[in-house]
Amino acid sequence: MTIRSNFLDRVRRLEKDHEPYVPGMTRESAARIAGVPAAEIVKLSSNENPLGASPAAKAAIAAMIDAIHEYPNSTADALRAAIGVHLDVGADQVVVGAGSSSLMHAMMAAFTEPGGEVVALDPSFSVYREIARAHARVPVAVPLRTTDFTLDLETFAAALSDKTQLVFLTRPNNPTSTLIPLGDFVRAAHLAGEKGALVVSDEAYIEFSDLDQPSAVAFLRGPAPELPHVMVSRTFSKAFGLANLRLGYAVGTRETARALALANAKWPTGDLAQKAGIAALADTVHLARTRAAVAEGRNYLVAEFGALGLAVVPNPQGNYVMVDVRKTGLDAAGFAQLVFDLGRVLVRGDFSPHHVRVSVGTAYENARLLGAVRRLMPG
Repeated sequence: MTIRSNFLDRVRRLEKDHEPYVPGMTRESAARIAGVPAAEIVKLSSNENPLGASPAAKAAIAAMIDAIHEYPNSTADALRAAIGVHLDVGADQVVVGAGSSSLMHAMMAAFTEPGGEVVALDPSFSVYREIARAHARVPVAVPLRTTDFTLDLETFAAALSDKTQLVFLTRPNNPTSTLIPLGDFVRAAHLAGEKGALVVSDEAYIEFSDLDQPSAVAFLRGPAPELPHVMVSRTFSKAFGLANLRLGYAVGTRETARALALANAKWPTGDLAQKAGIAALADTVHLARTRAAVAEGRNYLVAEFGALGLAVVPNPQGNYVMVDVRKTGLDAAGFAQLVFDLGRVLVRGDFSPHHVRVSVGTAYENARLLGAVRRLMPG
């Protein structure tokens, strides 16, 4: 019997021009490369919570240990209710998934069609482009201003077309740490809405912003939401320190949330993650401590890099900063490698030729980083 291989032929489109997102190196992998214990590695490459997860979330995980053989609540009712209270929206406006990136797959399935265009910023989270191609959609990049990495609305408008179906606006943006002001976001959303597109405000890092009312959730409240074609994606990986549990959520109108749920996985996340998420939301003290530690560390990094003559992209709003390293005489990749060689500190130098992304760590970790940077400065 001859077996046809059409199924492999159909996957060739994934291999063509495929640019998969490359996650930051794990602490264990870095330790093997350096030949040192994992505890000696300072990891400032993945924008993780410098204080770790809430003690309450850890206790909730421990309490679940005897039930991990059972199936979870498939609709995450209790967690969606807790998120609704947290954000002042209805629980039926919330959809939970295994990290916000899994929900982006569901967004592609629910709100776009093959051949449709998916618009995102450049530089930004390259997973949008990867997911678009996986679903046979066309990724479209909107370059940010090269001077301060902010959004130019004229450039954004020019990138839209009648084929635009989904738009991702990352707020704060990764890797630049810049935050599109709500006024500009509204104008961009209206422009995209005229094309019939759904607009996603990806707010993975929004809890770290020190601006008043930075979230687009404000446009989804009440019986008549101001921007019904907008969704907001959030995660528990960053400010809540639950990256290893893979837990995220999206907020929309009741109609868009219902549509997204139809395309979502049947069991999008487990009770282990759901209960940890509920506990993390309730632990407002730990969240406040995290935000304070990040704000202090971010200010320290901006000041210290500035004192060394290395400019940071202005007004960072995430738990990371983006630093121009050209004055070291190194490109971004070379800078990151030398920081690792000198200090056993991991940063990301693969987003831009001349800029590195540095996560905010503990006071000790931030000082370790700056110690290594001072050693590589010329003169």
